[in-house]
Amino acid sequence: MAENSDVSVIKCPGCGADMLFDPEKGVLACPYCGGTKSVEKRITVKRDFMLERGDGDVEQGASEYECPNCGAAVVLENFATTEECPYCGATNIVKKESMQGLKPDSILPFSVTRENAFACGKKWLKRKIFAPTKLKRNFRVEQFKGIYEPTFVFAADTMSAYDGKLGEDYYVTVRRGKETVRERRTRWFFVSGGYNKSYDDLVVEAASNLDQSQMSKLLPYDLGSAEQYKREYLAGFAAERYNESLDDSFGTAKGIIDDDLRSSILAQYHYDHVAYLNVNTSYANIKFNYTLLPVWVCGYKFRDKLWSFLVNGRTGKATGKCPVSIPKAIFTALFAAGVIGVLIWLFFFSGYIG
Repeated sequence: MAENSDVSVIKCPGCGADMLFDPEKGVLACPYCGGTKSVEKRITVKRDFMLERGDGDVEQGASEYECPNCGAAVVLENFATTEECPYCGATNIVKKESMQGLKPDSILPFSVTRENAFACGKKWLKRKIFAPTKLKRNFRVEQFKGIYEPTFVFAADTMSAYDGKLGEDYYVTVRRGKETVRERRTRWFFVSGGYNKSYDDLVVEAASNLDQSQMSKLLPYDLGSAEQYKREYLAGFAAERYNESLDDSFGTAKGIIDDDLRSSILAQYHYDHVAYLNVNTSYANIKFNYTLLPVWVCGYKFRDKLWSFLVNGRTGKATGKCPVSIPKAIFTALFAAGVIGVLIWLFFFSGYIG
């Protein structure tokens, strides 16, 4: 059942103002008098996938909003400090009447502050040489919004049977007329066997505005530091609602596992070619944990197109996409062509030939 609370706002015991979670201190802090309040921490465990797959209760005291601009589904606590989309900055987000789904099991609190996320994002943007100058000049810390991304963290034991045909290259010397040449040939051989491997802390993104490739670029997270979900951690932040079912998310996890199993099996052999490799895998002891992971999102509009980049709320690792300045790209291409032309002229026409 969802945790019931009669308090929709966490008040400062000193002055009565609304408290916010401070990533740097790891506590609830009052922005007015500086008072702090610790968050009760509890150990969290994974749930059995086969026994607890149905939709459960959600946290009471939270409201779901939908952004008509970019389509994000965002959960805001009643004590949230803002009602705007963290992905695109739209303020016309629409409150939805009902929420359904699992209540989070765990949360990994923010430890990177907004200012530090801004510094990481600025450093990331500085490396983008084709980024528009206007974008770099208008970059502001206020654009960063803290959001908890919904993920399913899986653990499983795998047992695989496999068979395949691999090839290893070798070379022979043959005569062709009056010349001898080396020819490459392939020696094919068959492989088969069993392979067992256990997986733990496999993170699968379950939100609408992030995909698995983006989450993979933000990894790793220190999942061992995750706490049992407490709504106090959301004070001053938002949390996106998951829109991928638990079954679909495990399907994504199986795809990641299948790719890793193939690589692990092939790593046992010396080969140059793969004719085929069949892998039949069964799963046991499947566990999961619905975990909220911290991400700083900087969403902005440039040339009528939505852009965003992301910062890991625990490590400061940044990733994303950036618009390209057409004049910068053209100038760089022309400059490079000019340099190459000068080098060719010097080489062929200025006495640089041996």
